[in-house]
Amino acid sequence: MDTPLHSVKRYIYNILQFNNRSKVTTALNTLIITLILLSVPVDVLESVQDVSPAVKRFIYHLDLAMSLVFALEYALRLITCTEDPRFKRPIWGRIKYMCTPLMLIDLFAISPFFILGTGMVRMLRVFRILMLMRYTNAIQLVNNVVSEKKSELSICGAFLLMLWVWSSFMIFRVEHAAQPEVFRNMLDAMWWSAETFTTLGYGDIVPITLFGRIITVITVAMGLVLFAITTAVLTAGIVQEIQKFERKKQKPPEI
Repeated sequence: MDTPLHSVKRYIYNILQFNNRSKVTTALNTLIITLILLSVPVDVLESVQDVSPAVKRFIYHLDLAMSLVFALEYALRLITCTEDPRFKRPIWGRIKYMCTPLMLIDLFAISPFFILGTGMVRMLRVFRILMLMRYTNAIQLVNNVVSEKKSELSICGAFLLMLWVWSSFMIFRVEHAAQPEVFRNMLDAMWWSAETFTTLGYGDIVPITLFGRIITVITVAMGLVLFAITTAVLTAGIVQEIQKFERKKQKPPEI
């Protein structure tokens, strides 16, 4: 028999689930989504130097209130996560739950306000916008696509890795003698390879020899082909998942 404390814990766990159709869950999700979206203009205003002291105080207290709400939500999720069979162990289950991607995003999002510091620490607030993934079906769709297409994606990843290593090695051997101050080591060559087969082409490292330019053309062409294949695999997976979702919606209810 459930104790009153356990009943409260289960109730809180249920209302924190995105797919719960209760009015309390809908209201809570609306509040959190609103605060997440509100955090964007707050960060923008905080970066403006000419804002009046009154506005700065308002921004500070608003940021404090949002941080406290996000922290409370994080704490409640952590306390009640043992209701999920995957995380039922009191200590290890909670540690395991804290290491899930969405909980890590939540932790990064709430940590800046409670850590003394600026710069990189405050920059972690950008993770707040990623918290929206919890309140959409997109994250589940991505998980399903990656799970279904993991073999194809692994093959594409292996070929991209081989292209990266091959082009880095080749360009270093060809260009190091011609411009040792540019291609100083393999790290420089790997940076050149990454920006070349992704077609970014910043122009900070450019081959000048004939063989170096031939390697560049091959690297760009192979990069375009491999990224096109990877995009096609992901697109096919997304289309399949959307079709599954549509079939589930159209399936008549069982009597």
